[in-house]
Amino acid sequence: MIQQETKKVIWYRVKFLALIVVFLSPYIGGWLAFYVFEIRPESGNYGELVQPVKKLDWPILQTIDGKRLESGFDDKWSFLLFTRGSCDEACRTNLFYMRQIRILQGRNTSRLQNVLVSAEPVSADLLEFLREYPDLVVIDKFADDDLYRQFQLPGQGPVGSTAKMYLVDPANNLMMHYPADSDQNRVLEDIRNLMKLSQIG
Repeated sequence: MIQQETKKVIWYRVKFLALIVVFLSPYIGGWLAFYVFEIRPESGNYGELVQPVKKLDWPILQTIDGKRLESGFDDKWSFLLFTRGSCDEACRTNLFYMRQIRILQGRNTSRLQNVLVSAEPVSADLLEFLREYPDLVVIDKFADDDLYRQFQLPGQGPVGSTAKMYLVDPANNLMMHYPADSDQNRVLEDIRNLMKLSQIG
């Protein structure tokens, strides 16, 4: 009799322990995956997030049409492209995509502005090209290293050496960046989702 009772107690304990293991296994598995095997879930964004977000300190800027900008870009989301030399084919291609991405925001178009910052004077040829971009904010003859340094990211080439694109929020935080050869449809999806989710700008 005592032996049977002992077997019952052992059986109940085994079932109880099995239930605990079943209940805790997702937590244990997640902990092992994250901390031991360092498996990280992929971000839902196509662009690479800047972590931690970098607060920008804008110098005084002046656009080619004479507008003076003393504290950034008027509380809007800003999509920036830098060029240290002439705006080459990749630069012009991304300016085209940036324009299309902005237009395709629909009712949120006015919340996003595109900005070209050139270290060199805008050439006559580029100026002719930019006639098709009346809403583009253009700043030329601006090679202030203090500004370029703020956009420099670990493991990336010098700012302006490629047609890389940077996204800045209305609070002047550098949030995200995209390589020069980005999939523009995925960039569009990124920014469209951001415009839907964000309540600022």
